[in-house]
Amino acid sequence: MPSFYEPNLKPECKQLTITGSEYNHIVNVFRKRIGDLIKLNSGNGLLAEGKISSISKGSLTVDIETIRYFEMSEPQLAVAFALLRNKNDEFIVEKLTELGIKELFPFISENTVRKPGNNTISRFQDTAIAAIKQCDNPFMPIIHETTDLKKTLNFVREQGFQPIIASELEDEPLLAEIVSVYNKPLCIFIGPEGGFSPIEFRHFKDTNTLTYKLCNRVLRAETAAITSVAQLVEEYLKINPEYQ
Repeated sequence: MPSFYEPNLKPECKQLTITGSEYNHIVNVFRKRIGDLIKLNSGNGLLAEGKISSISKGSLTVDIETIRYFEMSEPQLAVAFALLRNKNDEFIVEKLTELGIKELFPFISENTVRKPGNNTISRFQDTAIAAIKQCDNPFMPIIHETTDLKKTLNFVREQGFQPIIASELEDEPLLAEIVSVYNKPLCIFIGPEGGFSPIEFRHFKDTNTLTYKLCNRVLRAETAAITSVAQLVEEYLKINPEYQ
């Protein structure tokens, strides 16, 4: 059963009033009625089930029956990605949210062809909300403002992540090898449609930034992002079967 996003959900809640877009989804899209059971998602570790006890114009009330709290697993996982054309970056946000990514860092690199708009981050956030509702992921990812590649690399390090670069070069280590060596949280960097430039690769080398390869082919950016995160989640599940 898909959940509905309710950031006001707290561990002590016995009853909640829902308005706005989620009210519309519950009543007009899913056609829920009084007495129906629904699932609520706080986006910060809580999933609840409750029954609709009343519906009025523009609002409904849910009597909470059960609440589950989920601990955020360590190490946390983040992805930095170049803005892409044709909403392919929204596809990245959607699929990585389903896989359980905790932070997202959009950036501009030398070969990036799209610039951020006034609503870029809000669109990403809407996409992430829809994804956590669909797959019952109890954690809404933090989506940071778009900056250039060098600033993003520095900011990622300040946030406690080890940046690792998805590379098309030969003789790079595999992700599983990196996980076996580095215990700290990782942030995967995915380049734009044209890949990282030679100048950017020199910067990675000069700053001792790790690079890795996924396969012996050139992958689309969205394919590289999803494959990288799926591989890392698999490695973390081997260590902790309850990894969230």
